[in-house]
Parts: sequence; structure tokens; C-alpha cells
Amino acid sequence: MSESIITNSANFGTRVMAFAIDFVLLEIFHFFLFALLAGKLIQAMYIEPLAILTFLALFPPVFLLSFFLLHMAYFTLFHAWLGQTIGKMLMGIRVETNDNELISPAASFLRWSGYILSFAPLAVGFLWAAVDKDQCAWHDRLAQTRVVSAEMT
Repeated sequence: MSESIITNSANFGTRVMAFAIDFVLLEIFHFFLFALLAGKLIQAMYIEPLAILTFLALFPPVFLLSFFLLHMAYFTLFHAWLGQTIGKMLMGIRVETNDNELISPAASFLRWSGYILSFAPLAVGFLWAAVDKDQCAWHDRLAQTRVVSAEMT
């Protein structure tokens, strides 16, 4: 395709702000869940003092797995159901297919999976949106999606 298909692309700065908002919200929620878990474990330590060893052994893998699953569910479900995460809503942007449609759950999951590819090499895949002619990141290209201004579509 020789010319750009996107006329109302969300700019890079708006995308970064939306992602930052989402990340902060998710981490507040994640921290809250782990604070509850820690409280329960502290209660358990009064009954069984060696429970701290179980906590110390399980904390890192459970923390990482829950981080991974929470982010997967949040981005996949919000994009599939609404085309927007909370951060994108606040920033006035949304994700759609290249045909101006809401993305399917499968495409939304593929797009989220692409976040891993976009992030892995020093976040180059995310930064790519700043220089791409259509302002698409690698995960957008993978899922055949784009981020556009919600007001203009």
C-alpha cells in the first residue's frame, strides 16, 4: 500500500499517556490485591509461624503471574468489548480494525500478545509508532489494528 490509510491516527504522546494511565490503574489494583494477600498471610503466621517461608517462596512467581494475567485480561477485554481501555477513554482515543470496526476478542488477544513482542527489544515496537507513517506500533501491525481519535470516527 503506497499511501497511508489512516487519517485520524492518535498521536504518539496521546498513546503514551493512555498507556501510562492504564498502567498506573492496573498497578494500584495489583498492589491492593497483594496487600490483601499479605494481610491474610500475616494472620496465618500467627497460627503457623513457618508460613512466612511459604510466602517468601511463592511471592515472586505469584506476583509475576498475576501481573501478566491481570494485564492480559484488562487489555484484551477492554479492547474487545469497548475498543478502549480506561486510559484511552480519558485520552479520547480507541482501537479499531483497519476497516474501522471494533476488534474481535481474538484480534484483541493477538494485539495484547503483540505487546510482548513490542516490549521485548527495549520497547522498540512501541516506540515504532512515533516514526511509522500510520503511527502504528508493531502490535497494531500484527493484529491489523490502529489507534484513532474517538471523537473523529
